[in-house]
Amino acid sequence: MAKINVHAGHNPSGKIACGASDLLDESNQARKIAKEVIRLLKKKGHKVYNCTCNNGTNQRNVLERIVAKCNAHGVHLDVSIHLNSGRNDKKGDGKTGGCEVLVTKRDGIKGDAAESICEEIANLGYNNRGVKTADGLYFLNHTDAPAILVECCFVDDMDDYELYKKGNYKKMAKAIADGIDKVLA
Repeated sequence: MAKINVHAGHNPSGKIACGASDLLDESNQARKIAKEVIRLLKKKGHKVYNCTCNNGTNQRNVLERIVAKCNAHGVHLDVSIHLNSGRNDKKGDGKTGGCEVLVTKRDGIKGDAAESICEEIANLGYNNRGVKTADGLYFLNHTDAPAILVECCFVDDMDDYELYKKGNYKKMAKAIADGIDKVLA
């Protein structure tokens, strides 16, 4: 049994520092996905904490509150749930923008979990953009435990939107939970 922190990466929709919104609303969908990931991981026997922030005063404050919640628990892995933006494919080009997982380094539990999650989400039909390193993200740099940031799909890609609608947040959450469980079981 592993201990895991999971959170939706932004304030709620309509508040300051909320996520991207287009064909999909990141803040709303990330909360649904995170809640279901937590439920599924608990069902698999893991101890899981919800570290979502709902009342941040600005972007930095949201991140600080999330990190404080995460660091309050001694866990094996910190997981941030997001939806990506920037594809700007409103009509659809027949290709999904897809998923990626960000880490500071592709090593240990975080690297293995990131790879496993990408594979599971790709099995749903999304393009596997792979594991990417990022050294400038507050969340990844300030948690005590190894941390990953999951970009499930693109909010502004019609192909992602159509695929997401078919499977909705439950299939996405199952893919993430299964990816984590394969590494931390």
